[in-house]
Amino acid sequence: MESTARRPTDRPPLAWRVVVGAVLVFLRRVFIWRVRIHRPKVLPRPGQPLIVVLNHTSAVDAFLVVDSLWRHLRRWCQPLVKAELFDVPVLGRLIVRPAGAVAVSRAEGAGREAAYGDAVARLREGRTILIAPEGTTTHDGSLLPLRHGAARLALEADVDVLVVTHFGAQRGFSPVVRMPERGVIVTMAMDLISPMHDEDPASLTGRIAATMMDRSEQLRASYPQPQPEARWWPPYSSPASPTTTARENLERYRQSMVDAVAHARERMAQVAEEHELDQRVAQALDRTVAAAEDLAARSRERAGSLAEQTRDRVDELAEHTRDRVEELAEHTRDRVEELAERAREGAAGRSDQPSSDDEEASDPSEGRDPGHPRDPQGP
Repeated sequence: MESTARRPTDRPPLAWRVVVGAVLVFLRRVFIWRVRIHRPKVLPRPGQPLIVVLNHTSAVDAFLVVDSLWRHLRRWCQPLVKAELFDVPVLGRLIVRPAGAVAVSRAEGAGREAAYGDAVARLREGRTILIAPEGTTTHDGSLLPLRHGAARLALEADVDVLVVTHFGAQRGFSPVVRMPERGVIVTMAMDLISPMHDEDPASLTGRIAATMMDRSEQLRASYPQPQPEARWWPPYSSPASPTTTARENLERYRQSMVDAVAHARERMAQVAEEHELDQRVAQALDRTVAAAEDLAARSRERAGSLAEQTRDRVDELAEHTRDRVEELAEHTRDRVEELAERAREGAAGRSDQPSSDDEEASDPSEGRDPGHPRDPQGP
């Protein structure tokens, strides 16, 4: 059961393209089927290993999914198929093996573990694995209990899970509609799920199932060709008999799936609340940063305005001081000149008055007492 290994960025192998292309040409050209895709909000990184899971309602839904993944995400899937197909002479040698399919034994034991190990090895090489965790097509339109294989692979290889939920493919090659109807529209939604660090296969499977159930409700409510009375509208009015695999899944996994889905919904609600809280905190932080930046901008603007006003005031005071200094200097010069002039005038006035010696010399008898005898010692 050796398979051809291809790098995830290569084109799909020829056998894969031939088989998928033939089915899609048949549906599109003969029966005018169309597929409408709702791409995931978060896209898987290029080259990132990936597990793709789908709800199984028809024999052709896997072909629609792998074609859509190649067209929109440029990923070709290596499907997990039942081991019996590898033993079919033409189909196994010319199509299944070259297409890179992984053989899965439905029975418990070494065969299933070998397939599990092969799938893990391919995921670690960067490939994309396609799994239908229900294990068979639904007989009544409801989601059958999911097996834990896809979740176990995701946790073991530490890869994300792309949950692909579709509606409308049951209108052909399904348990309730054998021959496909014409003009069918198939709607498809994709959700990327990352395993949490504390999850086990059961809880991750519950999260996958809850995502599929919620998306199925949304796709059914928004389906562009609603026909509630049609035999293919879920829940089917005349359901088919469940297959052996469906009965086993219902017997073994019904209650565990109910419990897992309930737990997953609680966990998803908690995560949503935490995410909403993180968003609120992030929004508050953004508003705080914006307010701080606005305040800083206003402060810079105000500081610039104050600095400009201060420079203008300093220039005004400096100009006023210079004018006052010049005025005082001029007044001082005038005062000094005035004092100097007064000093000169005073000096000139004193020089014009006679001295006391001159007065005595000019009139020696002035002031002499007539009765006082003359000094006998003359000059």
